[in-house]
Amino acid sequence: MQADAPKNGRAVRWLIGGVIGGFASLVGDHLHVTQGVLFYPHPVLWQQAWWVFPLFFGATIAIFAGVNLVHPKPLDPDPPVRAAIGDFIAFLTAYAFTAFANSLPNVVLFVLLGTWIARVVRGMPGRHIVFCILCALSGTAFEASWSGLGMFTYYHPDFLGVPRWLPALYLHAALAGDSARRVVT
Repeated sequence: MQADAPKNGRAVRWLIGGVIGGFASLVGDHLHVTQGVLFYPHPVLWQQAWWVFPLFFGATIAIFAGVNLVHPKPLDPDPPVRAAIGDFIAFLTAYAFTAFANSLPNVVLFVLLGTWIARVVRGMPGRHIVFCILCALSGTAFEASWSGLGMFTYYHPDFLGVPRWLPALYLHAALAGDSARRVVT
């Protein structure tokens, strides 16, 4: 029975992480709606569709699970909560930047790419770079497909039905997700 306690604790931590990531992304997405980046054809709550929070919750859990596939053991055996909070703030800042600077898509793209590349140069393991790129590709493909289905619409899509800066935002989401995964695992 006691052997189940760590697994149950981990599940609860993943649940809490999913709720935090889902809510943070919900807020970022709301900024996208209010700043004219995208719209939902059938908004229910906060100018968004009913499925937005569950989608972001699931995306957060998927990032936790995905990073486990790339490198199952956290790089730092004693996860720095401060680093996770910093990565979370950086992701929220990047998300807000895409909302408030959306009329300057090239600037947004280069700032997001530049800050991510600076972190790579600072010292990011190769497996983690691959994970970030996979998140950027899969997240962008998912959004392009859902936008193509009419679930939501970007006002100024210029790359596969989404803004050109979207893959770079997913690079930052991957960083925040990995840091959070190290704390919740």
